[in-house]
Amino acid sequence: MASVEVCNLEGEEVGSMELPETVFGIEPSADAIYYVVKAFLTNQRQGNASTKTRSEVNRTKRKMYRQKGTGRARKGTAGSPILIGGGVAHGPRPKYFRERVPKKVKKLAIRSAFSQKALGKAISILEDFELEVPKTKQMAQMTQMLEIQGQKVLLLTDGIAENTVKSCRNIPRLSVLPVSQVSTYDVVSADVLVLTCGAVSRIRALWGAS
Repeated sequence: MASVEVCNLEGEEVGSMELPETVFGIEPSADAIYYVVKAFLTNQRQGNASTKTRSEVNRTKRKMYRQKGTGRARKGTAGSPILIGGGVAHGPRPKYFRERVPKKVKKLAIRSAFSQKALGKAISILEDFELEVPKTKQMAQMTQMLEIQGQKVLLLTDGIAENTVKSCRNIPRLSVLPVSQVSTYDVVSADVLVLTCGAVSRIRALWGAS
């Protein structure tokens, strides 16, 4: 297991923690990460973009003028796609976007994402903390002490801590999520992961079994 130092909110080292090898020490699978992230982004699509064809626009279906004898180019109905106000040719129609990924691939992907961050030394561990009141300044100082300000940071906690969320939501590029809600996309899109000790235990319980 890889050992990582544990810091408090002031950036002081208060101990160390062993990260579970089955989550943070495997050979990352780029294929698994790709398929899971692709499915995640596909499933975000609403698929409700819609246009009207020439038969659906509110135009008369009568031929605009006779075929021959006017000297003008021949035209059919006013709903023709080549005319202003006409229908759309080959436009988008409502579509159901959904991709399913096997559970084993999802598990491999999240493990690979964490291992990728561990290999890049992009993981910091915080001792468990509880804010009595929302304090943005305290969380901003934490990013400075850990020297991660300006980077896209994902703070993972054991549970939903309302005061922590409120303290972080006004800090640019800093997001807070409970481990139970994190996705592979969240992990790979962050530059740095900050985990509480409780979050590491939760990760071990969810994905640590071999």
